[in-house]
Amino acid sequence: MKDWPENNQPANFEDIIAPLKKTLRFAYKMRRQNQNKDIPYDGFDIGARQRVTCFHADEILSVELLKFSKEDQGRDALDEILGIAVRLGIEQGRRL
Repeated sequence: MKDWPENNQPANFEDIIAPLKKTLRFAYKMRRQNQNKDIPYDGFDIGARQRVTCFHADEILSVELLKFSKEDQGRDALDEILGIAVRLGIEQGRRL
């Protein structure tokens, strides 16, 4: 297990996603399909506070933004899906 940063600082987003992705890949056989299509999503959107710096959930999963994320940020579709899950958790926690 990783320790949270000192002084109650937030963790790097990639440091949160990478272990989850590794765990999923260990437990399941996964391969990306439908590379040139938007990934359908009809769940909750991320919170308004996250949308200040992030796109809406359905926009994140568009072909255009997935391509940008891969080329510019090195994040694949699985990273982006996990990122949405984390942001939804943040919003749910805020609401609680």
